[in-house]
Amino acid sequence: MPDKIYCALDRDRIRQILQTQSLKRWWVAECTGVHKTTLRRWLSGRIARVEQGHLRSLASVLEVQEQEIGKIYR
Repeated sequence: MPDKIYCALDRDRIRQILQTQSLKRWWVAECTGVHKTTLRRWLSGRIARVEQGHLRSLASVLEVQEQEIGKIYR
């Protein structure tokens, strides 16, 4: 089984996108497939890394490239 790939989120950039697009955090969380508390923890820095699949989903919901909101590391 391959190792999971994790990513560091650019929390400030994500917050900026949320504000610019007037998106509700609960809606973004729901569309991303995570609980709203999880999204809040990502944005506060309480969860320091996310799986690549979550980064991909979040980027899709925000309609941005993955590289714009996160950095992949192994």
